[in-house]
Amino acid sequence: MKFFQTIYLTHFSKPESHRGIYRYIRSEHPRKVLEIGIQRAERTLNTIQLLLKYCDEKPAVSYCCIDPFEARTSVDGPGLSLRKTHRLLSKFGIPTRLVPLPPADAVRQLHLNRLIEKVDLVVIATPEADWLSGCLTSLHELTHKSTGIFFGIPTPNTDEMHTFEKISFSDLEYLATHTGQLPGHLRRVA
Repeated sequence: MKFFQTIYLTHFSKPESHRGIYRYIRSEHPRKVLEIGIQRAERTLNTIQLLLKYCDEKPAVSYCCIDPFEARTSVDGPGLSLRKTHRLLSKFGIPTRLVPLPPADAVRQLHLNRLIEKVDLVVIATPEADWLSGCLTSLHELTHKSTGIFFGIPTPNTDEMHTFEKISFSDLEYLATHTGQLPGHLRRVA
């Protein structure tokens, strides 16, 4: 990825709310990413390119995606098939794991079976957050103190499916215990 591509992604790319994720990658250099809900994978592809730019060793980067893929409903919005997603991600030559399960089941499986290491970045882009209560402990075990968490706040009736905000793990706990209801400081964003 060239300098101008990085500037474009971090300052001028659309949708605008993805820029925060890209800026986080530029400043924090995460290596291990868990993305829950990838839709058409545009954000995923940009994220991987930035990860590879800021990571000295390609094998140190790993990417895990949880998405319904073929089981996607109209509520989930548009998306890609598992096969097409695998083809897109395999061209980067990094370890990737695609998990075609509901988010809570997938997170629990990843944790309990030790399928991934602790992640440095979590991106959540699901239409609802009610599944969080079913896997909060597992999600906590898959993260560490400095993991960046970006939560996609659904934005109906707009071109963007989500507006991403960097949140704390305590915000995730609030979402889980209040059946997906946003904390006060995030409600203003929605």
